[in-house]
Amino acid sequence: MLEQSRYRIENGEPCIDIKLNSIEQMFDNRDPAPFRDRDLDPDLAEYLLDAGEDLAGEQRVRVVFWVDKPCALTEVEQAVHAHFDDVISRIRRTRRRRRRTGQVTLVLALIVVVALLALSQVISNLVPGSLGTGLKEGLVISSWVAMWRPVETLIYDWIPIRHERRVAEKLLEAPIEVRTGKLPAGEPGRSQTAKP
Repeated sequence: MLEQSRYRIENGEPCIDIKLNSIEQMFDNRDPAPFRDRDLDPDLAEYLLDAGEDLAGEQRVRVVFWVDKPCALTEVEQAVHAHFDDVISRIRRTRRRRRRTGQVTLVLALIVVVALLALSQVISNLVPGSLGTGLKEGLVISSWVAMWRPVETLIYDWIPIRHERRVAEKLLEAPIEVRTGKLPAGEPGRSQTAKP
């Protein structure tokens, strides 16, 4: 359930409010490119992702930038959309890379499993008694341990990556507004402070 004290509700939708002194605060001041090509400020990008995570269960969210001086909505929309398009692309590349790594390690692990199981059979025939049994069981256990990482990569690692992608997609699809003035009195919101 939405934590009422953290996000303002407007027309039934939670709002991610961001207070800026100027539009320049949206951007990473280490990036010399023009506004449309500049990266979002890392703290702002992290805040938006954290808020998106908080609101992941909500059907729809709205991002409202509160600025002291009027500015063009298109600049803000383009910057936010470009940022989250890039985030989604990076998440997809990471998923593809992990899937390829998982497939390669699975093939290697299967080779190791076959080799260790064959070796365990040879040892059980050559070494009698409890020593042979112990070595055989150790090799069998080692063979299945070799499968652990590929199985984890292919079966379980995609779950958090999928969640990250959904949060970024929700923020990409969120309506963006730019308003001048102050947040309504007593309303929650984040102030993006200028960096030196």
